[in-house]
Amino acid sequence: MSTQQPPTPAGEQAAPAKRVTLSQVVEKLLERGGSEHSSVTLTRNAKGEVQIEVVVRTAEHGDVQTIDQAAAKARELFDSLRSHYPLSSGLTGATPS
Repeated sequence: MSTQQPPTPAGEQAAPAKRVTLSQVVEKLLERGGSEHSSVTLTRNAKGEVQIEVVVRTAEHGDVQTIDQAAAKARELFDSLRSHYPLSSGLTGATPS
C-alpha cells in the first residue's frame, strides 16, 4: 500500500496534510456513539478455547437504557454463549441463580 500523494500539476504546490486536534477526535467519537450497536465476538485462542466478547450498549429508546440493564443483558448473553462453548476445564462461568 503506497502513501504517496498523486502528482500535482506543474507550478502548483500540494497542500500540507491537515492535523486533527484532540477536541475534533473527541467530538467525532461522541457523534458516532449513538450509531454504534451491541455486538458479540467469538474467537479462538492458541489453545483452541473460545473467547467471548459481549458489548451491550445503552440507548435512550429500547430494552437497554441503563448501565445496570446493559450489565444484566451482557451477563445473560455471556452465560448462554459460555454454556455452548465451555472451557476445556469444564468451567462455564455461569452466574449463580
